[in-house]
Amino acid sequence: MSEAKEFSVSSNGDRWSLEVLDGDMTVIHKANEPSGGHETRTALAAFLEERAGKPEHAALLQVLGQSRDEIEDQLKPDETDTRSEDRD
Repeated sequence: MSEAKEFSVSSNGDRWSLEVLDGDMTVIHKANEPSGGHETRTALAAFLEERAGKPEHAALLQVLGQSRDEIEDQLKPDETDTRSEDRD
């Protein structure tokens, strides 16, 4: 079953939606009517890489429940906790 959630509409009328189909996530871009109204589909990972810094990228991160800071924190190397625990 396919689910699609619109997450961004530009000032010129372009629309972006996130579709989930059998666990795969795809971003659907529908161009505005004066541009022909064409629809393109991009895999989620490719969209996040290609559209970084664009308003639709930020809107998608909000839909996914993560801010830019949260994404950047996840990409940082793990810091090992070197504190010793108090023992009785």
